[in-house]
Amino acid sequence: MFGYLCRVKDWFASPYYRLLYAHRDDEEAVQFVGRLMERLGLKEGAYALDAGCGEGRYARALARAGLIVDAVDEAVAHPNLPEGVRFFQVDLRIWQPDRQYHLVGSFFTSFGLGTASWDGLLRLMRRFSSWIEPGGWLVLDYLNIYQRNPLAYEERQLGGLTFRIERWQDALCLYKRITVEDPAAGPQVFEEQVFKLTQGDLTALAQRARLTVVEFWGDYEGRPFRVEESPRLILLAQKPVS
Repeated sequence: MFGYLCRVKDWFASPYYRLLYAHRDDEEAVQFVGRLMERLGLKEGAYALDAGCGEGRYARALARAGLIVDAVDEAVAHPNLPEGVRFFQVDLRIWQPDRQYHLVGSFFTSFGLGTASWDGLLRLMRRFSSWIEPGGWLVLDYLNIYQRNPLAYEERQLGGLTFRIERWQDALCLYKRITVEDPAAGPQVFEEQVFKLTQGDLTALAQRARLTVVEFWGDYEGRPFRVEESPRLILLAQKPVS
């Protein structure tokens, strides 16, 4: 049966995405933000940006921690955000904020979505750097491409829908095709693509954007990154004061 292949940004704005990733709850984000606040020395009232906020899970956690939050996403038109959070529906590659931030966060492998080249990733990293106050921080939460090889094909039954998930890769990227069998709307086909970025890649990007790499975490608990076992690759980088 044929399905309709949707654009990447349509996938992130769809109710199917929220259903498939419903296990990623707010409490996980709240605990992670709390650990970041302690490690980075951020205080209530500091300015934070959630760059690629999606449905707003991390923007909500940042606001709950007492930060003044802006959130940006091109795909999602109406994220669930608390009062006081400023939201901008725009492509990060062309957006220019009206303030600088003590923290710029790119969470849950959102970095580089829609970007087609290494040069594009570097331009985006340099934009992030330009938005950070001297002494402020970039937190970039990415997947660890070496941690494990997930199933090449799987099916899940969620909310009366069937999700058929195919995964493959080439030298540069990881790909995922999600076919949703929806009795009400017919088959819907979505694709995800992320760059296979390593610890060395993120270090090089940060350094070329004039950021100082301080450390890498390997999970949301704040444990040190270990290439063979960590589920995440989380960069903590600081903008020099001078």
